[in-house]
Amino acid sequence: MFDWAYRKRLKEDLEDWVAKGWVSSSGAASILREQEQEDGRSRLPMALAGIGMICVALALFAFIAANWAAIPKIAKLVGIAALLVVSHLLAARAAASGRKGIADLLTGFATLVFVGGMALVGQIFHLPEDWAGGAFLVCMGGLAAAWLTGSRASLTVAAIAALTWQVSRADLGEATAWQDLVGVAILIAVFAHAIVAPARLSRWLAIALLWMTFGRWLGEIADLHSADDGFVLAMSLAGAGGLAVIMVLIDPIADLCVKWNSSLPARSHGRWLMSRSLQDAGFLVLNGLVVTALIVVPEIASDIDAAALWTVPALAPLAVACVLLGAGLLLSYKTAKAQALFGATGLAFVAVMMPVFTSSTLVLAAASMAALVGLCSLATWFNNRYWMLCSYIGLTAVALWLLQVTIGTLLGQSVFFLVAGVLLLGVALWLARIFRSGRPAPSVRTGEKEAVS
Repeated sequence: MFDWAYRKRLKEDLEDWVAKGWVSSSGAASILREQEQEDGRSRLPMALAGIGMICVALALFAFIAANWAAIPKIAKLVGIAALLVVSHLLAARAAASGRKGIADLLTGFATLVFVGGMALVGQIFHLPEDWAGGAFLVCMGGLAAAWLTGSRASLTVAAIAALTWQVSRADLGEATAWQDLVGVAILIAVFAHAIVAPARLSRWLAIALLWMTFGRWLGEIADLHSADDGFVLAMSLAGAGGLAVIMVLIDPIADLCVKWNSSLPARSHGRWLMSRSLQDAGFLVLNGLVVTALIVVPEIASDIDAAALWTVPALAPLAVACVLLGAGLLLSYKTAKAQALFGATGLAFVAVMMPVFTSSTLVLAAASMAALVGLCSLATWFNNRYWMLCSYIGLTAVALWLLQVTIGTLLGQSVFFLVAGVLLLGVALWLARIFRSGRPAPSVRTGEKEAVS
């Protein structure tokens, strides 16, 4: 997750790889020497240049604002257009000479000028205040610059503008079908660019836009049904839980399909990175939903309306998630590690959906504890520290909540600790039995590819 953690783990892995003969001692020493020398200085100039680009753009806007009355309208408009053209021309020249970083910065500067120009034009002609309309135009301009030049900086501006547009556009009851279709088109454009021109910030902004678009859809359907809290919660648990499961399982399902059908084309680097980011984001959301299903949902509504499961935003993710879980368990029947992934994910999904079918605190607590213990075990098995952080935070939150609920009586505390202890011992024995069996356990986790027996 952080560079220091990566370097620490790399040193540990290199010791094992040298012992197994996979890497020579001299090669390991060269890798460690290069890591020690790599201190981020190569990225420092571009980072400073990016901050400088933003400062120059802000200085330009401040200068125009300070001399607003002295600068003629025509001069303002011509100046904006000239800055846009010159910035893009310089970006094209830098790209042609192979300086792609500088070209990206110049395109980003041009996009910021476009954003400022939109605001200035609105002031010049006294246009009515319309945040949604302005955000939409900025998004369109940013997407155009991003796709025409491959600029990651422009995509960042476009994605932030798209998020702003989704938040500030018409109220839920006034939304139209074409706006929803445009939102889906923007989402596809942002996602596709993040795959074609990979960047970590672009991927996470695309995933944030996915959740924002889906949340907007849920809200519109709830408003259409004039839904109460029970209806909204059921639809949200099924929809968000199903989407989180889909995000977690997309990557391992793709790996299993390639394993069973070698004629399928290999994934590109960008698609591989996006699937990893989707999996990490889905794992985070799934942990949060397990905790929410136990602690938050019963406090909001004691009676959940299961009829909400038949709405499209709930039924579609729910059905796809169930299909992926079933297909994954069938395809991975020879692989214990893959079965653990699909099994733990399925158990977490059951815990998320449990409030729809019962309001018993004991049942909800048992399901949540079992799910989080399973996710903690899964993260440890896969040696994924990000997953460990997410799952252990969730387990700690549930444990503290249960302890607070049962602390009033010694009998309640004894039941709590007994259930927790039995669960942990059972999982430990199950894992020990699997490890002793000596079955091959190739990884389906992206980024940690192991040889398939």
